[in-house]
Amino acid sequence: LLIGVDRSGRLIQQLLALARLDTGRDVRQRFTVVDLATLVCAQAEEQQPFAARRQIQLATHAATAMVRGDRDLLDILLRNLADNAIRYSPPRSRVVVSCAQREDCVELMIKDQGVGVRPEERGRIFERFYRVNGTQDYGSGLGLSIVQRIAELHGAHIEVGSGEQERGLAIGLRFPLAAG
Repeated sequence: LLIGVDRSGRLIQQLLALARLDTGRDVRQRFTVVDLATLVCAQAEEQQPFAARRQIQLATHAATAMVRGDRDLLDILLRNLADNAIRYSPPRSRVVVSCAQREDCVELMIKDQGVGVRPEERGRIFERFYRVNGTQDYGSGLGLSIVQRIAELHGAHIEVGSGEQERGLAIGLRFPLAAG
C-alpha cells in the first residue's frame, strides 16, 4: 500500500510540474544568477540515501558554474536526472554528476552504468510517457520530458550518449553563461 501511495504521489508531482511548465507563464521573470554547483551538491546529498539503498556509488564533481535560471526548476531538473540514473543502474555500480563553467557555457553531465538506451531510442526518451522497452523499474515516463522542458526554458542544449565506461547512459546539458 505504501509503495502504491508513493508511486501515485510521485506521478501527481510530475504531472503538476508539467502543467505548471505548460501554462505559458514566463518563468524567465523569476530568473536570478544561480550557482549550479551548489544545487548539484545539495541534490546529491538528498539522493544519497536512495543511492545507498540501491547500492549505487553517487559521485559529484562540481565547480562553480553560474547560470541564469529559476532555482526551483533547476532543482527539479537535477532531481529527475539523478533519480533516473540511480533507478536504472544495477547494484554496485556508479553514477557521476558533474558541472563546470567553460569558456562559452556551463556544462552539466550525469553518467550512469545502467542498461543504457539504444541510439535509435535516445530521441524518444524525452517524450511524455515514453518508457524504454524492457525497463524493469517503475516510473511514469514523465521525468525526462520535464527535464527537457526546463532545459528549453533555460536555453540549454541536451545531448545523450553512452555512460560510464561506455555502459549506461550519459545526459549532458549546456547552459548559457550567466550574463553579468
